[in-house]
Amino acid sequence: MLAFTTTDSLWGIGVTYTRWGRKACPTGAELVYTGQAGGNYFQNKGGGINYLCLPNDPEVGQQQSYDNSQLYGVEYEIYSYSKPHGWSAIGNMEVPCAVCHSRRKSSKVIIPGRQKCYSDWNAEYSGYLMSSHKGHTGRNEFICVDLNAEPFDNRTSDENGALLYTIRAKCGSLRCPPYTDNADVLCVVCTK
Repeated sequence: MLAFTTTDSLWGIGVTYTRWGRKACPTGAELVYTGQAGGNYFQNKGGGINYLCLPNDPEVGQQQSYDNSQLYGVEYEIYSYSKPHGWSAIGNMEVPCAVCHSRRKSSKVIIPGRQKCYSDWNAEYSGYLMSSHKGHTGRNEFICVDLNAEPFDNRTSDENGALLYTIRAKCGSLRCPPYTDNADVLCVVCTK
């Protein structure tokens, strides 16, 4: 009879997360698939609100004659006047993503406003909190885009599908300090 340790029984257990803005997973995580970020058109009034990591090898359904297009590529809206510290201007470039699996972990949390995890948690990656623009019709979730974000490819074409902007804090009902007015909001993806 074989004896299993707790470590052996955890081998198949893990957490899955999306690394936004990169084509690969961090060291220690397994790549499930790589792809392109997708989302709803920035001016649509209905439909999905979450960003999706679309695989580079889709299995496509049949074309239809009615129009209910809601899935577009996501573009960075990061220009020289609005880019976070350390980033280059990558406006109108599509956003890559990687779906990653981190073994022997049972919990995952995205912490906005931090770039380091709390004690006993491991950082998978850190970056900037991003979402759609506050003036757009559609609403989207907040996502943590990698600090070292890269474009999906070298093509720039202002196609305006789903759009990503860095999020800035606004003082008032959000207390400053500890936050700072109009400062970029950092984020970190932590596992345990």
